[in-house]
Amino acid sequence: MSVRFGESSKKAWRIILIGFIILIAVAGGMLLIFRDRIFYSGPKPAANSYAPTREMLEAASEQGYRPDLLRMRLNALLIDDSQTGPYVLSWYLLPGQLLSMTPAQSAYIDLTDQALLMRLYVARKDRSSAAKLSAAIAQDFDDGNGGFFGARRIDQIDRLSGKAPTADIAAEHEPTDRNPGTSLEAECAYLRALLEYHTRWGKAEDWERIRNAALSVQSEDGTLLQDYAFVPTDTSEWPVAIINLDTYLEERDEPVEMYRAMKLCAPDLRAFLLLAQTDAQYEPLYNDALEILRGGYISDRLPLFALAYSTDNEDYIYTAGGDAKVDAISSIKTMLRLSEVGALPVQSLAWIREQIYNSGFIYTEYDIITGAAASPTEATEAYGLILLIAISEGDTNLYARTLDRLSRSMATLETSPARYMIFRKVGDYRNMTTATDNLTVLLAMTGDG
Repeated sequence: MSVRFGESSKKAWRIILIGFIILIAVAGGMLLIFRDRIFYSGPKPAANSYAPTREMLEAASEQGYRPDLLRMRLNALLIDDSQTGPYVLSWYLLPGQLLSMTPAQSAYIDLTDQALLMRLYVARKDRSSAAKLSAAIAQDFDDGNGGFFGARRIDQIDRLSGKAPTADIAAEHEPTDRNPGTSLEAECAYLRALLEYHTRWGKAEDWERIRNAALSVQSEDGTLLQDYAFVPTDTSEWPVAIINLDTYLEERDEPVEMYRAMKLCAPDLRAFLLLAQTDAQYEPLYNDALEILRGGYISDRLPLFALAYSTDNEDYIYTAGGDAKVDAISSIKTMLRLSEVGALPVQSLAWIREQIYNSGFIYTEYDIITGAAASPTEATEAYGLILLIAISEGDTNLYARTLDRLSRSMATLETSPARYMIFRKVGDYRNMTTATDNLTVLLAMTGDG
């Protein structure tokens, strides 16, 4: 006896077969997408990311900040228009009111800015952009000795040849403390970005890149890389000048008296802690760095931090140049490093609150003896750093009040190409927008969802 199927039965079997094929295809696709999380059982840092709370984000919105539009403007002005992709340009000088005040730009791509951009991609869960940027950094900023350059000129980067720069170069506006040689601060910034990427999407080859980056921040004797030369001078009782070590040695045939040193704000304690939580071999790196940064505290009168630390003489360098002035940005960066591992002195946090709540300004320099502001120049970069400190400390009021102070530096003119971006004043008539300021603020306004 034979069994014969009708057309309706054949149709039903075809539907079942097609559904089965689709199910296999979907399962295969999901396996491909999540293969790293399924099969990779290597180390992952037990990181809890610092992100603004809902109340903080509401405060930003109420004060007129538009991080979505800020990000679009930054992409347009400092990546697309400058044709430096996947990199973000260091800074852009906006056109002035007179025809002679034409726009100008930096000649450099700074690694610390790229690390901030990569961290922003990770926070926004943009894996493709983060991976593309990370791979480019590994290729273009490699110093050939296992470390990373702090900055590269646009004309030194092959992938940008023939595309950038697209505006006049204005060398007079480049920061004087830029480190084009092997840079501890830049290496730590990239290490932090790699760890945050690895925490979200890590796989085996990423961990190898992290291990190599961790090696780059240390000298052969296991101490932190000393990437600066502090040279005694006869100009004053504050006898130091700060010079990039590589550049200094290249310019001299004979050795002279100097101390190798590192900027105190360079070591990223959060990155070192993530390493130590993952692998015990990194605990000494974290503990030593924490002790060094804590030891740079100046005094209760001025609860800021030293500029640098030298392992040559195991001592701190509090100021550079001929004046007894403490650099505010360097100190506030050090405060952020300590805050992110729960080690910020209460006096330092109180000093920040005092400046934000009462003074209303953060200035670029403070007198090391009296603690008074020693510069009339507002330190615009400080406010983004303080937003991150407020997030780390869980201080919504400090976050909201800092936004209020920062609003003086937000472009609001409808016709401005930098509308919603953060700008710095250059002289009396010009404004500049920098990658550092805007990326730091964007990080502080990007939630973890």
